[in-house]
Amino acid sequence: MGDIFLKLARIVMVACIVVSSFLSFMARTDQAEPTLEPPAWPTWVHEHWVWENAGTQESALQFASDFIEKGIPVGAVIIDRPWATDSNTFIPDPERYPDLSEYVDVFHSMDIKVIMWATSVINETASNFQEGKDKGYFLSGGKTVKWWGGKGAFIDYTNPQAVDWWHSQMDNILDMGIDGWKVDGTDPYVMLLMPAAAHDGKLITWSDYKDQCYRDFFEYTRSKLGNDRVISARPVDDQLLQVGLPLVSTSRDINFAGWVGDNDNDWGGLQHALNNMFSSAEFNFVSYGSDIGGFRSDGNTYKDVFIRWAQLGAFCPVMENGGSGEHRPWAYDEQTLDIYRKYTILHHQLIPYIYSQAAYSYELVKPTMRPQPGEYIYLLGDDILVAPMFEQGDERTILFPQGEWISIVDDTKQYTEGIKKLSFSLEDFPAFIRKGAIIPMNVTCDATGHGTSFSDGYTTVLIYPQQGEKKFGLYEQDKEGSLISYVKNDGSLNISCTATERSLLFRVYGESDAASVKTANGNLPRALSMQALTAMQSGYFIDGDVLWIAVKNAQDGIGLNVTY
Repeated sequence: MGDIFLKLARIVMVACIVVSSFLSFMARTDQAEPTLEPPAWPTWVHEHWVWENAGTQESALQFASDFIEKGIPVGAVIIDRPWATDSNTFIPDPERYPDLSEYVDVFHSMDIKVIMWATSVINETASNFQEGKDKGYFLSGGKTVKWWGGKGAFIDYTNPQAVDWWHSQMDNILDMGIDGWKVDGTDPYVMLLMPAAAHDGKLITWSDYKDQCYRDFFEYTRSKLGNDRVISARPVDDQLLQVGLPLVSTSRDINFAGWVGDNDNDWGGLQHALNNMFSSAEFNFVSYGSDIGGFRSDGNTYKDVFIRWAQLGAFCPVMENGGSGEHRPWAYDEQTLDIYRKYTILHHQLIPYIYSQAAYSYELVKPTMRPQPGEYIYLLGDDILVAPMFEQGDERTILFPQGEWISIVDDTKQYTEGIKKLSFSLEDFPAFIRKGAIIPMNVTCDATGHGTSFSDGYTTVLIYPQQGEKKFGLYEQDKEGSLISYVKNDGSLNISCTATERSLLFRVYGESDAASVKTANGNLPRALSMQALTAMQSGYFIDGDVLWIAVKNAQDGIGLNVTY
């Protein structure tokens, strides 16, 4: 019976993939202009997340605090299972989390969001199981199935009374003001009911059930706490039910903080994560990542794998680190800590670019991570090329697309179209900016070479100008964004930005021979240092091969003319 079920499941999955791919293709558009409308998710989704596979109130707080103490930013923590008295009682375990509400408040005081683990299965050992069964709130009359976290029944989302009861359970945690749910992958197990029947006798397919489950967590949480709340769920994972095919769990319109399931902590695990991320791209999900260092541990530590995975995470829309085994970079050595810190800071610097490109990709029904020809190569948005290190050693063969490509960690290294075999030390990583690009960043220090502490308070806009015109839609949370553009001709460069509340610091590469920088009101003053420049309301400074232009007030928009 098991073999027959797996064969049927594979057939169903293939059909789903074919249909989804067709619908995705039909939905693509040739829209050129970004709408600049507020995205459906908050910017904090793209900050660095950390979590323990199994922790306590004290250990989780210490875990996050240690990252911050070592100069590594933390934007969110996941409180993973087991945090409750049983799966989905929504009652904190008094031994592990005796003061969960206070604990959530402490994290919020540190500007760290809190995400709680949950599923839609209520174990038969749980304190709320019998009530749910007696009242007919479960599918198939409360029939139980064995899943990886126990044996339980599925809440019946087609029964309004069951949903009200379920929400009353969730309210115990939502009233603490949490920021979202990590909704784990139990929905495919509904197929084991064979068939799953609702309270009115109608059959429920896995496709129906997964949409009901994830959408309810997403929509009810937002109805209670606001639209800056999210769920984190698998976009595509080939391990659910072990059918060996990519299973699409959630819908792209509700999963803006995904992770691609459980991976081993070795090179094979990193490759497996990449496979699932590339599969998720085929279904046009825009924001996801993977467990840096792998979820499952074989008892060994692999420094090179951990570092390369962290660097990969820095160039994913979601950068999150957690699971079994050792996930503290300082526990490896000082080199690992330094590299991890640098790339986490770089990821945070790139959030304006990542947020904007994810929003624009969502509008175009495209993925933010876009697989390219070659082995494990992708574009992050339009203009950053990433070629992750996925196996032991320093060498990497990269097929560069048309154009010129500049290393994001060392702008003295530039490459043209074609196949290149290059070497990258552990400190280095193959990620490249397309010449011609506009890359907005939040730079507050000199850790990555894209600015200094004088950049703090500005949005640093990297521009790599080439002949012609380039536009970039800079999206904002909860308000309309702005359009940054430039036009470069022989003898002049015109840079503009529509109205924005941001202070802007343009870093223009290869324009050191600028003779003047003008606005409609006249010439800008030339500063003699970055410190002097950022003390001005507006001005410019030439530092080697880079032209810096500062504009503190762009609330009415700004137009700049650079002449030579």
